[in-house]
Amino acid sequence: MASGASGISAITAFDTSACRSHLAATIRGFDPAAFIPPMKLRRFDAVSRVAVASARLLFEHARREVGPGAADDVGIALGTYTAGLDSVVEYVGGLTDHGPTGVPAILFSNTVSNAPASLCAIEFGLRGPNVTFNLREASSPAAIAFAVGVVRDRRAAAMVCGGADCVEETFFKVHDRFRALSPMRDGDEGARPFDRRRNGYVLGEGGYLLLLEAKSAAERRGAQPYGEVLGVGAAASAAALNDWPADRSGVVRAMRLALTDAGLAADNVGAVVAASNGAPRLDKLESDAIADVFGARTVPVASVKGAVGESGAAAAAGIVLALRSMAEGSIVPTVGLAEPDPECAVAASGASQAVAGETFLVNAVACGGTAYSLAIRAARA
Repeated sequence: MASGASGISAITAFDTSACRSHLAATIRGFDPAAFIPPMKLRRFDAVSRVAVASARLLFEHARREVGPGAADDVGIALGTYTAGLDSVVEYVGGLTDHGPTGVPAILFSNTVSNAPASLCAIEFGLRGPNVTFNLREASSPAAIAFAVGVVRDRRAAAMVCGGADCVEETFFKVHDRFRALSPMRDGDEGARPFDRRRNGYVLGEGGYLLLLEAKSAAERRGAQPYGEVLGVGAAASAAALNDWPADRSGVVRAMRLALTDAGLAADNVGAVVAASNGAPRLDKLESDAIADVFGARTVPVASVKGAVGESGAAAAAGIVLALRSMAEGSIVPTVGLAEPDPECAVAASGASQAVAGETFLVNAVACGGTAYSLAIRAARA
């Protein structure tokens, strides 16, 4: 990300020849058998495989022992937009073609969106709160916000939180038919947050998880935190069905609520990790909202969605990337931004930007009007 690399490429998992769009940010080189025992693997759908693999990597990185009987006080809050869709498509197709006896019963348990979180809980013995959020593009910050409340209220010692999503064929083709995605016209398909040439977003997939716990608990076990969630804000604006809101007040309110919860002024914020994804209306909406909150002050802004695409997990990706880059005094490039739109008056750049301080806001805006903002402070490297 620091070098401006993008994970977006042509889709090879299914045929897009009849579509307007052909690109996605898909996981490459992923072998779920390296993370999930073979006898269990066949019972996991695509998103569950990504979520469980991500959770295994998380616990290894956090040096936290988990397993059956080891995590009564650890829970999970997972944001996802696509969990269960591949199983639903297969199950309904089989039901239609062959009737109830012609469908593998094992498919049914994966048709619900909370299957990935539940399978993570089973695999790692997580018997604390277990919640799944499906708020479209705002799914992962909603999950993290819930986890913050759980830890603050001491309902659990720690929470696995973040998001997991996969690019599923029906999901992609519905978005393509809605004309929400950037189309292939004269070779100009791509994700371009805040760019003058933006014409839609590109879908992405991945698992981005964090372990959230009280600072004192982390210190007792000798953990080295990457940062601290200082404040949470959530709001909404009215929007047409399957469209971004025309009214920016919900985004403004979410950012201000996060600052209030954190006890911060806008001047204390070093950068904003934006929700913007290349959708013409969303990018303008958010740039106007940032101007409302920060006034005449220029704050560095970045979007990760030109590299990792748009998904219910993308905001969690923004948090992970910002924690690492802010700790080193910079914010990652906005990949895909080459010709800044003068109508989007934000300080976004296709190159890394130096930042002052360690505190940043992460925004998420869902198609439909839901808005989240998290105030986070990175631990200096």
